[in-house]
Amino acid sequence: IRPFPEKAIINALKGRKNVIILERTDEQLSGDNALTRDIRSALGKAEANHRDLSFAGLPSIDPKTEMPHIFSGVYGLGSRDFRPEHIIGAYYYSIGKVSRQDGKKAKDGVSFFYLGIDHPYNVTSDVDTSGLPKRSIAVRFHSIGGWGMITTGKNLGMILGEFSNYIAERDGLKEEDGSPKEVIHISANPKYGSEKKGAPTNYFMVAAPERIRVNCDLHHVNVVLCPDPKIFLHTNPLQGLREGGSFIWESSEKDPAVVWERIPVKYRQEVIDKKINIYTLPGFDIAKSATKREELQTRMQGNAFLGGFFGVSTFLKDNNIPSEEFLKTVNEQYEKKFGRFGAAVVESNMMVMQAGFEQTMKIPLGDVNAPDRSSFIGTVVSPCEVDVSDEDLYGGYEKAPMFKMSTFDKEFRSGLGYDQPASVLASVGFVAAATGATASKYVARREVPRLIMKNCTQCMDCITVCPDTALPNTAQDLSVVIGTAARHYISDETDRNSVLAGLEDLEKTVRAEMIVHANIKGDDLLFTDIVLNNIVELGLLTKDSVAFDQLSEIITTLPFAYHKSKTIFGVKEKREPGQGGVFGIFVNDLCKGCAACVEACGHDALEMINETEDVHAEYKSTMNFLDLLSNTPRKYLGLFDPENPEKSKAAALQNHMMVKSVYDGLLSGDGACAGCGEKSILHSVASLTETMMRPMYHRKADRFNEKADLLEDVGMANLTALKEKDKAAYAAFRRSILHMIMGMGAENTKVTDQIIEKEFDGEDQDLINALIVVLRQEAFNHKSLQAIEGRFPNGMTAMAMTANTGCNTVYGSTSPNNPHPYPWMNSLFQDGATIGWLIGESFIYDHAKKSVIPERLTDMVINGFENSYSEKDYFKFTHFTDYDMTDNEVLEMPKVWAIGGDGGMGDIGFQNVSKVVLQNRPNVKILLLDTQVYSNTGGQNSDSSPMTGGFDMNQFGAASEGKQTERKSVAEAFLGGHGSPFVAQVSFANSATLFKALLDGLYYRGTAFFQTFTSCQPEHGIPDYASQIQALRLRDSRGMAEFVYNPSGGERYEDILNIKTNQAYNRDWATKMAPVTRKKYTFTVAHFTFTEARFRLHHKIVKPEAVKGMMSLEDKIEFVTMNDLIHRYHTDPNHRSFIPDFGIYTIDYDVDGNEVYHILSRQMVAFVVERRKAWRILQSRVGVENKDYSEQRELLARMDKDELTIADIMTERTASLN
Repeated sequence: IRPFPEKAIINALKGRKNVIILERTDEQLSGDNALTRDIRSALGKAEANHRDLSFAGLPSIDPKTEMPHIFSGVYGLGSRDFRPEHIIGAYYYSIGKVSRQDGKKAKDGVSFFYLGIDHPYNVTSDVDTSGLPKRSIAVRFHSIGGWGMITTGKNLGMILGEFSNYIAERDGLKEEDGSPKEVIHISANPKYGSEKKGAPTNYFMVAAPERIRVNCDLHHVNVVLCPDPKIFLHTNPLQGLREGGSFIWESSEKDPAVVWERIPVKYRQEVIDKKINIYTLPGFDIAKSATKREELQTRMQGNAFLGGFFGVSTFLKDNNIPSEEFLKTVNEQYEKKFGRFGAAVVESNMMVMQAGFEQTMKIPLGDVNAPDRSSFIGTVVSPCEVDVSDEDLYGGYEKAPMFKMSTFDKEFRSGLGYDQPASVLASVGFVAAATGATASKYVARREVPRLIMKNCTQCMDCITVCPDTALPNTAQDLSVVIGTAARHYISDETDRNSVLAGLEDLEKTVRAEMIVHANIKGDDLLFTDIVLNNIVELGLLTKDSVAFDQLSEIITTLPFAYHKSKTIFGVKEKREPGQGGVFGIFVNDLCKGCAACVEACGHDALEMINETEDVHAEYKSTMNFLDLLSNTPRKYLGLFDPENPEKSKAAALQNHMMVKSVYDGLLSGDGACAGCGEKSILHSVASLTETMMRPMYHRKADRFNEKADLLEDVGMANLTALKEKDKAAYAAFRRSILHMIMGMGAENTKVTDQIIEKEFDGEDQDLINALIVVLRQEAFNHKSLQAIEGRFPNGMTAMAMTANTGCNTVYGSTSPNNPHPYPWMNSLFQDGATIGWLIGESFIYDHAKKSVIPERLTDMVINGFENSYSEKDYFKFTHFTDYDMTDNEVLEMPKVWAIGGDGGMGDIGFQNVSKVVLQNRPNVKILLLDTQVYSNTGGQNSDSSPMTGGFDMNQFGAASEGKQTERKSVAEAFLGGHGSPFVAQVSFANSATLFKALLDGLYYRGTAFFQTFTSCQPEHGIPDYASQIQALRLRDSRGMAEFVYNPSGGERYEDILNIKTNQAYNRDWATKMAPVTRKKYTFTVAHFTFTEARFRLHHKIVKPEAVKGMMSLEDKIEFVTMNDLIHRYHTDPNHRSFIPDFGIYTIDYDVDGNEVYHILSRQMVAFVVERRKAWRILQSRVGVENKDYSEQRELLARMDKDELTIADIMTERTASLN
């Protein structure tokens, strides 16, 4: 508090016995926390004034009779709640009634404590109180982000507030100032941090007859509204529900007995003892019947529970509120909330609410020991043999306790929630790597993709775009699939051997039949059916045998395609008979049901289906089977070369995701929103880095082992020969080994020699052995190290990642589910790039010390010191940097990816990024995940935001037309004046270009910077599945053009900058064709904005007759230049560039090909002009002659000379059209 009110504090505390100061700051290295320190200082001054007047203007305090005892407490550590029992506990501690958790009491002279956290210093009370006023109604909501429950909670609070006004006016209750009395006090808030789309959410609301002074999670509630049907899989929603309370639960079950069985056995006795009222509500069914819009069917589900609340509550009856008043109040609130979306939306929400009011079903309490169906899963088919040992699957070595997964699990994955104890790991934000791999998103999804095998072409589009690494895939030989099923799923040894013995003949007959069916148009006979039919036909198993049932049970679940997967089967068979295989796309439990894969598939090979218990069990069964298969064989990877990926064509790079170990380069399981555009890019970055580095690592390991072998053979002899031939060279080499390999170096040669003389008493063989040990250890580290418990021992991680700002830091750092199987850290707003640079420098140092220098010294020994060895060599090695490394040595170095959002890298951290880009460090790569809206802070302007502005937290209204500054393209800023970085502006608009650019940037010996457009579903206002299509639309509209700038190509823009992957790259705009009618139209950035709700304030849909007399956008922008906007000529009605606000129109097309007329804000038209200018400048850099630009310049020159008027031009055009 500044200025600190010392006088007021002294007067307030003078004469008090005890003072408890609670702060949410714990400055452990200070004598006191900040507020305590200031108060203690003020009281100290008052005490000094009692002795003599030392501080004029301040009162005095008698230390014997008036000085209070100060207790200092800290609350809110680790975002823990500050609850009533904590306040009482603090008071009890001050009067000696309770002790700290470590047993210390106030009488022991301990005046410091913590509140609300499991820590030795913690104090609390056993007083179980809510702190709420009497006759309060406390409601807790449990739902999933994106299902509409937060909106429902807000609406419920607003509606109850309106009822307060109604009751006050009806009963003539007024405040002293004459305003209606606040009859019902409302407190409502979401639980911060749980609002990610697709993640569990909480909302709390209290309605009370007096002011509510408690602000914390509600542990004493009257009603629990639970739109999450699978709530018991991850939370206990009954916690704190009062006796006789009501639990309203989403369920479409018609049988009350089944509903009871959905409640876990461990909670049933509590329900019975507390006489909890259980109700169900078919919210999803209700919402589905109210609207055909799929996204609203999910969002409106929560609204049914608003009706359900009033349906089971006595609130309306207790307050004598008639039904017509109830409906009127709700309708008025919906008008406020949804009215801008149209009357139909308001009406459908009312329908859902009323249905929720009427369709709640009371569930009678059942038997505690009734069957438990709370897992929501059918029968999973598992392999016959089960490894029940506690041994690590891959024989991992013992790790220090702090770094064991069991340590992490004990703290973060033991169901402790907010009761997790304080610890070293928690205090420093330490998160175990790759923990997301074992997460389940079953509770967050309602639908999952299903492969339609007959249509799958193995195009890989669905797999590459999936944001959640939820579509592991493989191509396998027929014999491998059949043999794996037989070996692991047939329990009888005789039957198993029968199938395996006949496997060769079975494969031939199955293959022959597959070839026939693959050539029949429209055929849909599955590979698995062919296998089962032929097993019986060949007499390998009888159809009525247990073995056949076991095999059939697993085989029929497997999603293997062959009909149209021609590169795997058809074409392969023609070119290499007997070599064709099958291609499978599996769905794991990390899927969030976003349907991005279905949208990406252009062959109708995927569809979304409801995830029933049986479907869930089926997918778990198929994943069990996939785990038994090895990596996709090289022969099925086509033109993708996994050993030398840089030699692969761009179009073939997508096949890198067929390699399971590469696909798992990122593991997901995190809390990112369903369909998150960032995640697809992050997966690509991680998987391509793994693709590049892993083969190098393994080749390096083999090379190091070979050289270690050679050292063992010839090392001692060659060193002895050098010693005899050139003693000075020998001495310099000996010192090099002892200094750089054995750690006996110092700041100069003299001190180094002294240390060696004192500490080394070994022989020459020890020098050779030191090199051998280092080489062997590095070989092990690069090929055989198990970096993460439970994962394949494939060598150390190939990269690290530093993150700053944006959602990527949130879903990456939120325990317990981390998606990154490599070193990852979250940093402050602006310094992610510079910290990445620092880590990159440490990698260079380690790489030089552990790999490069030992190998070079080894080569000298093996080669018999062909060029001898000198003091210069010693000096060079002791001052070694990447400057001295070969290209291959640089490539073998671990890479660092610095990740940030448009705010962190385009705004507050731009100077840091600029600094790092200019350094051109060889192993530092930078990725800007550009959502354009500062998405993690709720949708606001960054410099990278479009000119329109007008999003959440953006300026737009009567006084402002939107963001006036032009959009900053960080990538374009680095095309000049920043040294020689590799720069690319790419996205999933073109996965081939994206993958090729990422790979080329990784191979580039210098910093690489990538700016990628990544959709943010909630802030952009787009469906969950739309990330890829929005990236395509943005690129094609010139909203964010695609380019790659590779300095390796030369020293002119024409040689090193490529924009040719953009549609119509030599014109202003691309064209698209309307659906159905195939009518061509110009696709401007305005047309892109029509597909995202974030731009809704800048355009209005009107009827065709409304645009009569208006100029079209396509015509208007011919008369406007960026210079006109800079000089604000476009606001002058007398200037040719004048843009009337909402006086310009353009035509878009709906899914049926019908024309849709939009009128545009002035700022939207300005945005189109600004994006055209940016595109033209980019064209000019590569020497593209833009016909449209040339014609516009000629036209405007004539107009500015008064040779032509707008009227003349438009008349001429109208005549030519007629």
